[in-house]
Formats: sequence, C-alpha cells, structure tokens
Amino acid sequence: MSAVRKQWEAGNPESYKPKNKPEILNMMEDARQIEKLVQTINYKGITFEIVERPDVLWVGCLDFADTDGIESDSNKTLSRFQEYLDIEKRDRINFDWSASLWINYGCNDKPHGQMFANETYSADQDKRYETFTQPGGLWMRVRRKKENSLALFGSESLDAWDYFLCGEMENAAEENGYKVNPNVHVRIGYDCWAEYGTTSPTLYAYIPIIENPEVYSPKNKLEI
Repeated sequence: MSAVRKQWEAGNPESYKPKNKPEILNMMEDARQIEKLVQTINYKGITFEIVERPDVLWVGCLDFADTDGIESDSNKTLSRFQEYLDIEKRDRINFDWSASLWINYGCNDKPHGQMFANETYSADQDKRYETFTQPGGLWMRVRRKKENSLALFGSESLDAWDYFLCGEMENAAEENGYKVNPNVHVRIGYDCWAEYGTTSPTLYAYIPIIENPEVYSPKNKLEI
C-alpha cells in the first residue's frame, strides 16, 4: 500500500504551491464543507475526531476483484486514475483533497474494491469514471503522521491502511462509547494533495462508527 501511495503522489501533476495551501476551515462556517465536527476524544495521547458526514458521492476510478474476499489490483486502478487526471470531474468538492477508498475489506462474501477519487456534488460524469456513494453517518478520523503511527503501532507510516490494519482506531472508538458500524464496509484515506512534498502534509484515516449503548457513560455522550 505504501508503494501505491508514493506512486500516486509522484504521478499527481497538481504540484504543491504555497499559494494553494488550503486553510483548515471551521466546518460550520464554510458552506462547501460537507462534514461536521461532533466530538474530540483522546486515546494514547492522540487526538481522534468524531465527525458527521452525509452521503457523499465520489468520482474517480474503482475496480473490484474478480473473486469474493480477494483484493483488487490497486496498482492498475491507480494507473487509470492518473491517466484520467486531465479529464474533468464535474462539481468537485474540496478541490485540494483526494482519497483512496477501501470497499468491502473484511468481507469474505464480497469482492474487495479499491477506489481513487474526489468528492463531487454531481452524478453526471464522464463515462470513463466510476461513482460510488459513501453512506452518511458518524465517522472517526485521525491524522496520519509519524508521531501518531509510532504511538499506535510502533513504526513510522503515513499509509492509511496501516492505521486500519493495526486495530487501534476500533479500540479508540470502543473506549469512548462507539463501535465500528457493522453495516458500512468502507475505509477512507483522505489526503490534502496540495501539501504533498511538505514536511507535514494533512492526511487522515477514516472509519465508520455508531454509538455503542452497551458501554455508554455520561462523559461519552454524543453532543450535537
């Protein structure tokens, strides 16, 4: 997965320029932001954020494996995504951000899919692209940076898959009154590509969650 991410960065023609560096805006103040910060929690000295996201339409390149329970060829999908970078994605949201989505991972009865994509408001897209709707609800996110990876799984990594694989995001959720949403089989690596090449690019890992009433306590109560 790390090699795929490096290839993605190297092949992205939208090179970083200081004037393009996005500001991290208050989600409630920017009408174009599509998620709302609900709660901030601390686990192992790391800040995790609970956000509420509506259904989000992604446009890009999506391939599924031919067999249930098997990974797709992510290198092939990434190459196609890079090949199509000059093809317009209509009504994009958050222009400086791109994502990698893992779909159906952990499901043995469904083919696994990998998508490289951008958020959009429109399903009317060039026929060479695929679209995928990420279900709305609560999501937990954490910054992908070396300090966090060392604390979570003992090695330096910016690869979103490492954050999912270690299981610590699930543990952080469970210790704070949440659990992984069993009905949403999607994981998201969300990158500010405009900051690629800087010392600390803004990168996130997202997992879908729901409230867990079995471990409810007042301090964990969700505040909207």
